Amino acid sequence: MVELKNPVYATMALSTQALHADKHLRETPEVSPSVGVTTTFLYKKDAIEANNYGASQRYVYSREGRPNTTQVESTLSTITEGHAVVFGSGLTAALAILMHYKPKKVAIGDSYFGIRRVLAQYSAVAGNVKVVSTECSFEGVDLVWLESPVNPTGEIKDISCYALRAHAAGAKLVVDATLAPPPLSYPFRQGADVIIHSASKYLGGHEDLLAGVVVSRAPAMAEDLRRTRATLGLGAGSLETWLLQRSLTTLSVRVTQQAKTAARLVALLESFRRCAVSTACHQPSVADLKLGRRLAVVKHASLQLATYGETQHPNGYGAVFAVSFASKTQALFVAKQLRLHSFATSLGGVHSLVDWRHGVDPTSEPTLLRVSVGLESFEDLAADWRQALTALDVHETASKL
Repeated sequence: MVELKNPVYATMALSTQALHADKHLRETPEVSPSVGVTTTFLYKKDAIEANNYGASQRYVYSREGRPNTTQVESTLSTITEGHAVVFGSGLTAALAILMHYKPKKVAIGDSYFGIRRVLAQYSAVAGNVKVVSTECSFEGVDLVWLESPVNPTGEIKDISCYALRAHAAGAKLVVDATLAPPPLSYPFRQGADVIIHSASKYLGGHEDLLAGVVVSRAPAMAEDLRRTRATLGLGAGSLETWLLQRSLTTLSVRVTQQAKTAARLVALLESFRRCAVSTACHQPSVADLKLGRRLAVVKHASLQLATYGETQHPNGYGAVFAVSFASKTQALFVAKQLRLHSFATSLGGVHSLVDWRHGVDPTSEPTLLRVSVGLESFEDLAADWRQALTALDVHETASKL
């Protein structure tokens, strides 16, 4: 078995871990690891068994393991404080968790619609899996599936509370932390048993790879997941794991900056919305009304005022939030009018994105836009929103004439 984690880096900063945690697995003089594309590896000459490529790295066939996968799992295991296994996508990672635990009753709350589809596929094979809300009693529940922050609003759930409830009922708690990777959250500290990420999002961060990650507290579970991955061919390719390794080296600087910009942008849009409301102490100006009167709701963790927020997210909240308008037409107009926010699905990358979620998820409100903040400057993104909201006001005013 490969010893993925080097304890030397356990207490170092995330930025250092991401650059050095896999060094004990590198067998070449390259400073930046290269991508390996072979599917098969040489046997020993004196026996029909795998060669040892250092640190107990034994490779025979790439479906079972390859250096790029081992290296990125080493880095991920260190930065997530667990034992990481990489899959071909976030949804295959979710399926692997279900296959490991084989639950008969699952409690699941607000979550990405793809996870519910995977759960339905698993139920069709496993037979009559009961699904209840995370707000219901956990009696008889085997597995609790909690998404925090929640897609598409970016609001957070109290992981510690759900962990206590799950464990009291004898259930395991899975936390989907895709929207708040390290250093924004560390769900094991709040009692999670398993963490899942769509690595295509923040961990990858450049809109150029598809992968998923399961992180377990227990090494034995990680080994079981690897056997499942090898048997069913659920792994990520060499290029994807190499791209993921590359992306992790900048994770800390990317995510913390995105979180700061998102918090400021949320505050700005919420100020637009509030300043357009008449109160006993305030009458909105014409400029206030132009910018804010069509903003119905702004949702993000920074607006929740949750008492557990700072403990659960010591380095900021995620960079995804939601804005709702009075109508579907208004939402789509703004999505198309924004110039620095690409009108596209997905999230977590260096480019800011705006997505009309109802188009891919019919359960999402048609008036809602999901915003994923990238690495553009706050000032430029703020100006982009001002021009889009102003254009909406001009458009609707003209249409009434």
